[in-house]
Amino acid sequence: MINRKLLAISMMTLAAFAADPMMGTWKLNAAKTKYTGAPAPKEMTATYTPMGEGWTYEAKGVAADGKPLGLSFMYMKDNEDIKMTGYPYADTLVLKKGKSTVSTGTFKREGKPVGTVKRTLSKDGKVMTIEARLTLADGKTISYISVYDKQ
Repeated sequence: MINRKLLAISMMTLAAFAADPMMGTWKLNAAKTKYTGAPAPKEMTATYTPMGEGWTYEAKGVAADGKPLGLSFMYMKDNEDIKMTGYPYADTLVLKKGKSTVSTGTFKREGKPVGTVKRTLSKDGKVMTIEARLTLADGKTISYISVYDKQ
């Protein structure tokens, strides 16, 4: 009896995440991506993976100078500081509507807000756009619109 309940709960959880268009692998569309104030990466692949009540984000790629890039973090719930590794412009992210097709967030560096981000998924779930604007430690600003295609 317990095994059947566990199986049913597991199947419902899997079905819910399977329906989430954000989950999966996304590849940067360099031709549609635009950076201002900083060089755009040559390539980037991002993966969203369900984890408990939230999800993990892991991105790997190649920077404009040819060096490897890597960024990762784990989202569990809205309005909480999320420690990021590998992002050169901020060390923390706070998301709102992190499980939605339109999500917004605030980048922080050393506890202070330094920028904003908005992630939007297309209605068909095949294109993800990330728009960000940040102030760097030296006072300069950068902005970017990164466009990703679902793989």
